[in-house]
Amino acid sequence: MSQYPVPPPSYGTQGKESTRLVDTSQRSESDPLLANGSFIGGGVSDQPEADDVPDDFKYGTTVSDSAPQIRKAFIRKVYTILLCQISATVVVAGFFSQSELALEWVKNHLWVFFVTIAGTFVNLGLLFWKRHTHPWNLLLMSTFTVAEALTLGLAVAFYENTVVLQALLITLTVFVGLTLFTLQSKYDFGGMGPFLFAVLLVLCMTSFMHLVVAPFSRVLDMAYTVCGCIIFGAFVVYDTYRINARLSPDEFVMGALSLYLDFINLFLRVLRLM
Repeated sequence: MSQYPVPPPSYGTQGKESTRLVDTSQRSESDPLLANGSFIGGGVSDQPEADDVPDDFKYGTTVSDSAPQIRKAFIRKVYTILLCQISATVVVAGFFSQSELALEWVKNHLWVFFVTIAGTFVNLGLLFWKRHTHPWNLLLMSTFTVAEALTLGLAVAFYENTVVLQALLITLTVFVGLTLFTLQSKYDFGGMGPFLFAVLLVLCMTSFMHLVVAPFSRVLDMAYTVCGCIIFGAFVVYDTYRINARLSPDEFVMGALSLYLDFINLFLRVLRLM
């Protein structure tokens, strides 16, 4: 005889409708599972719109993990912006360096030169802050390029035009060669980052000591300039690799900015070397 004082509950069909998760009475086999209107957003059937970005694409996705068409579009954006920056820099700096009236005015008002340099750093900080906000990122990129071109025009005004053109052609050749080498290479250049940062810090401190304490001799100055060319050439390789392997597809502005700074620094070192 059973020891339970109360009989077990009935397992009939009563109450099944209230516990049913999905109403399958009016659904076909082709309908998605759990696509109930009571779910917020429609459950798993809530797929992105045609012009929306899928959710798995918004979290930590790099260019190397993206689809081929996304990679091509990203590279096209980066190098189009970079080409526009270099072209605008050449035009503005060339015009400014050849204008005797503008150079004479700057010599009589040196504060403009320091304001321009300070403005580039402020603009750079704002650009980093608004790098994902369109169109502020492109607007700040344009103002930064103009300010950098004006500063560069003052620097190249003390060199002969032939030397400047030769340095520009050498820089373009080296930059394109290193870019093509990195794009087709299978090496992992990600480990160069900490080393390049440390070497760049030493280079900046050496330059500061050169300006404040005592000038270099001709041999030391030549060695310092050659080291600068090698370092910024390595930065071209590292930043090109980082753009394709580390950045997300919406950071094309920062990718173009890093390559632009590498190009300008490499050009200044080649110009000084010549």
